[in-house]
Amino acid sequence: MKEINTLVDLVTHGLKSNYDVINLTGDVENPGKEQMLYNGVLQGEYPTDESAAEGMYGSDIYDQRFRMLKSRLRHKLYDLLYHMDFDDPSFSHSIKVDLECKEYIHKAHILFQLGQYAIAEKQLNKCITLAEENQITSALLAALELKSDILSHDCKPTDFEIVVSRIAELRKLDLEEKSIQDVFLKMRMLMSKSIHSRNTCHEHLESAIARAEKSWKSTQSVNIFLVLYQLNAWLHLLNQDFDGLHKLCKESTKTIQKSKVDENRFDMGYNSYMMTRALLAAEKYKEGYEEALAGFSHMDRSTERWFDHSETYFLLAMHNQDYKLARTILDDVLGNPNFSRAQESTIGRWKIFRAYLNFTKPNVNMLKRVRFSDVYDMAAYYYIESKGYYMTLPLLEFIHQINKERMDTAALKLEEAENYFFKNLNEPGKNPREKQFYKMLKALKTAEYDVNKTRAKSEKYLERLVEKQAHAPFSDFEIIPYEHLWEMMLEALANLKK
Repeated sequence: MKEINTLVDLVTHGLKSNYDVINLTGDVENPGKEQMLYNGVLQGEYPTDESAAEGMYGSDIYDQRFRMLKSRLRHKLYDLLYHMDFDDPSFSHSIKVDLECKEYIHKAHILFQLGQYAIAEKQLNKCITLAEENQITSALLAALELKSDILSHDCKPTDFEIVVSRIAELRKLDLEEKSIQDVFLKMRMLMSKSIHSRNTCHEHLESAIARAEKSWKSTQSVNIFLVLYQLNAWLHLLNQDFDGLHKLCKESTKTIQKSKVDENRFDMGYNSYMMTRALLAAEKYKEGYEEALAGFSHMDRSTERWFDHSETYFLLAMHNQDYKLARTILDDVLGNPNFSRAQESTIGRWKIFRAYLNFTKPNVNMLKRVRFSDVYDMAAYYYIESKGYYMTLPLLEFIHQINKERMDTAALKLEEAENYFFKNLNEPGKNPREKQFYKMLKALKTAEYDVNKTRAKSEKYLERLVEKQAHAPFSDFEIIPYEHLWEMMLEALANLKK
């Protein structure tokens, strides 16, 4: 109890005089002003400074009482950040470990300044053990540097020399890792800045990979390996080398398993997600099923990663025309109790998936309730870089109107799709699949919607469409591939003629 008694004495006499914990539920019988302001924000009553000042004091935002109240609450909320639960599934293992190490070091620094060297060293030893298991170089270095100060105070020359010698080695490694991290950050910026920036950074990326590979061979640092892994993944995506990406992911797993580091440092969930996306792009659907199912074991159902991975699994089923499986996946996602709390973009994407799936095997109830204004609104969440896929939306309306036996309206939707093509997709050297599909739509019109004549006229365009099937990297996948959408359109017309 000696250590506990010391800590109680330290916090009792050293804690801020006005510090008390905000009740996060808002359920307090006699709340103070800070609690009342927190409760109001929690309940959505104070979305602005003006509403909060009026609600708390019946005044404006320049009221000194209100400004001081805001300041006190802000400081208390910042203090609560030290008590965040980093065991939440949304945090990766690497982030959890890094933050835990920083927490130990922070506590040790405070105890050191209070002259409690023995207790401070206990915190540092916990950090050192954790950092060594996970190769968190920067944390290990920071812990040993403070420990050397403690050893100096305690006059332990032998232990001091051992620690200082190790610090010298770690400083070199830490410098190298930070240098490689700088390379990574630059490449991440170039890859995300714009489409043009990404498409013109091949040489920079290859140079970065060469630099990281050399560093990885000389250091065998897992931190450098993880950078190298991501750089190589980007290069495979830029080159549309999806088989190479799948191979990279499998080999990287083996590399981590052979290393001395905790395997959790490697994000197996992300790795499985990348493998599944690669198999989808390579049109290896059955292999994709297996990898998708295996990947779920590394993901919590409450995380965005789980929803993203489920999306890839769903698209595998859609592209394989396995609509029964797609329905099962969709039902599982919509039945996830965390779905309603997911990001707005995630909810929007799954709503549009449901709409597209309904058109694969439309039923009477769906035909009555479909609202295409909602479908277009939701599409903004899916077609991030692939604006060409917007051309499929009026084609869904075309099918819908054909099923309703409204041929005149259906023809207008076909014209709408053609107009969209000319306005957005008719650039030389771009959108090859959309260009072939446009020719197929023209053939449909010149054949006066006769299915047999259309098949004959569009056969060569369909062959070219299949030839140009390569998936554009960093873009959304077609939800219903153009080839399947074409068959759906012709099937709807054939049923109309019966």
